[in-house]
Amino acid sequence: MRTEVKFSSKRFLMTLTLCACSVILLQNGSLPQRSSFLCRLAAMAAGLLGCFLIFLPSIWLRKRGGDVFSQSLPRAARYAAAAVYTACFFYTAEYFLFPYTDMFCKKYYPDTSPCVIALILLICCVYAALRGANVITRFSVFLFALAMLTNLLMFGGSLSSLRFYSSDLGIRGGFSGFSQSFLYFLTPSFTAVLFACLSGYTRNFRLRQPVIALALTGVKYALVLFFIAFAVGEYALRQEYQTFVLSRVAHFGAYAGIERFYMALSTMSVFMIVSLLLCAMCRSVDRNGSRGFTAAFTAAIFGAHMLAVYRPEVREFFTSPLLLVGLSVLTAAIIPSVMLIFTRRGHNV
Repeated sequence: MRTEVKFSSKRFLMTLTLCACSVILLQNGSLPQRSSFLCRLAAMAAGLLGCFLIFLPSIWLRKRGGDVFSQSLPRAARYAAAAVYTACFFYTAEYFLFPYTDMFCKKYYPDTSPCVIALILLICCVYAALRGANVITRFSVFLFALAMLTNLLMFGGSLSSLRFYSSDLGIRGGFSGFSQSFLYFLTPSFTAVLFACLSGYTRNFRLRQPVIALALTGVKYALVLFFIAFAVGEYALRQEYQTFVLSRVAHFGAYAGIERFYMALSTMSVFMIVSLLLCAMCRSVDRNGSRGFTAAFTAAIFGAHMLAVYRPEVREFFTSPLLLVGLSVLTAAIIPSVMLIFTRRGHNV
């Protein structure tokens, strides 16, 4: 079993920020069409505030010197925690893997099966997971530079297309539209689960770091929502994967379309999510760096992905924001809170 090397908490939170970008990069009709920009913006702010609240129990646990799996647990509690967290990691991997492969095939290679794309990506994720979370977070430095370049090209290339409409500047969408958008913008809380399970490997943690990470995530989301609403408008609402459409319409004079940058950023973001989830799965069963467990978890993810591709009911199950948020609340907020309560009373959990 490999012992994970301590790495910078700042770098880890930057990695989680880049992982959270997948939520908006792969957005595909999850937001109600009739909601105005301001309604979506308010729901986004409320959703990210909810994400911060979900983060808090894990943050307090980290301030006390560890994470969920660095606590002293009885054997039965340890097995139960391993089962619950592994199920959460498994579901999260499927939640992001399916829309990514679906988008990749529909926009680039319609004659290719999503299973082929998933297999290639998972093989890369296995290699990264075996190297460890430290190496994955080092890669995030490169991805951060790619993200900045992609954002600059996508937003800068859309400035000339901006058209403001009074209907999008008003409040439109109602409570149902707001609640649907709010639930969707709660899904970045999956990063709190990764924090709850892997933050024990980090050093020099500060409370302001997750605050800054969520603030940067909010800026990214707000800019994407703004340019989709006012640079692409109704056309984007009739298309699948609206952020991809935004990247395609961005242009600088005769040079049009930066979808290759968008696709590279989406690929790397999902790659880092799945790689970190594999690391967290192995940590949950106390088998860091185990080739056998990593391969077994990867095979299970691939098998479920194949079912999701060919069975609509399985696909619907694995793409439910409500289920993802529910699992995130359970594993990032409720279980760490129970551990904090028992720790303060001076008992072993």
